[in-house]
Amino acid sequence: MSAGRLILVTARFPFGSQEAYLNVELAELARYFDDVVVVPARPPASQARYSVPSNVTVLDWPLVNPEILRRAAAAAAVAPLRAVRTFAKILSSRDPGRLKNLAVFVKGLALGQWAAEHRADHIHAYWMSTPSTVAMVAASTSKIPWSATAHRWDIYERNAFDVKERSVEYVRAISARGAQDLRARMPRLDGRIAHLRLGIEIPPYAAVRRSRAGFRIVCPAALVPVKGHCVLFAALSQLKESGVPVHCTLFGTGPLQNELESASASRGLRDQITFGGFIPQNRLHELYREGSFDVIVLASRNAGEKMMEGVPSALLEAMAFGVPIVATNSGSVREAIDGQSGLLVPSDNPSALAAALFDVYRNPETARARAEHAYALVAQRHDVRAQMRDLAAALHGKERAS
Repeated sequence: MSAGRLILVTARFPFGSQEAYLNVELAELARYFDDVVVVPARPPASQARYSVPSNVTVLDWPLVNPEILRRAAAAAAVAPLRAVRTFAKILSSRDPGRLKNLAVFVKGLALGQWAAEHRADHIHAYWMSTPSTVAMVAASTSKIPWSATAHRWDIYERNAFDVKERSVEYVRAISARGAQDLRARMPRLDGRIAHLRLGIEIPPYAAVRRSRAGFRIVCPAALVPVKGHCVLFAALSQLKESGVPVHCTLFGTGPLQNELESASASRGLRDQITFGGFIPQNRLHELYREGSFDVIVLASRNAGEKMMEGVPSALLEAMAFGVPIVATNSGSVREAIDGQSGLLVPSDNPSALAAALFDVYRNPETARARAEHAYALVAQRHDVRAQMRDLAAALHGKERAS
């Protein structure tokens, strides 16, 4: 099934650090196409963080420049009615996102001209926010079919869904909850929603014996409110007070960095918490293989549509490397783990989180047994080869494998 040219519209990938999962999916998906073109919706603000396969090209376009204006004008000249109608639909949408969508409209027109000129076969957007707006605008003038992957917050942002549901070929949801909520918010989609789980690489299973020197926790999560770091800090304080020789490494960046550093200091946790910043995905995986951590913890909050998890790729990756799991029951996390594969506790409950971590500390053999079950579960449900085979089939307009 290797044929055709696919355009992928991302948020910032391969720039920035928030779409690490896409690096794995892209490497596998690219096998099913002659070439793939990646177009970040937002202008790149840093050097590329991820390398791409040899048959992948990155168009690192800004929102507007003379070349983009030229291409946009050419697209409008070829299909003036379609361009005007698409612009009018964005303006008339009753859903949120009008200003953001207008900001990427010219870029969408330019991409449509490029896609037609280079005979692209399909345009797929990662995220139902502005990346899908770029894809929709490009598709409207080039007459190339478009689709999108929906994750979490982008479902609840509801960016021009009343417009997008009319033309999108289908939407991939990475969780069952996401698929259900999409049906409620985009009722005209009918059967055009596919539940295709997030894909990750599954290494051969290797049980790693961890040292009993201290209790080493890792939290690979962006420093943003939904990740619940302050709840984690409260749990770590309880472990420290109980005499547990705990140390937690936080991997991730975000706007709460300074606030969280102050919070950890005020709780007397300077020696118990390390802010590790951004870590390349392959380096984190090496640490997992080396048995550097006794447990991974995600303390995500669950306070309404805009404050909950989807299916965290960081959780799935730790499961694939046999690291014991402690997580909060936020959003779709329950779809990733069950009672046999990890410890799931209520959100915003530091005492419950501390008790689960203490259980891993006191009962390492039981924790390892859960980790082995977690590996089997993630290998069955999230192998990137199976997920991208089915996504590629959909992108090629074929029936998805059952």
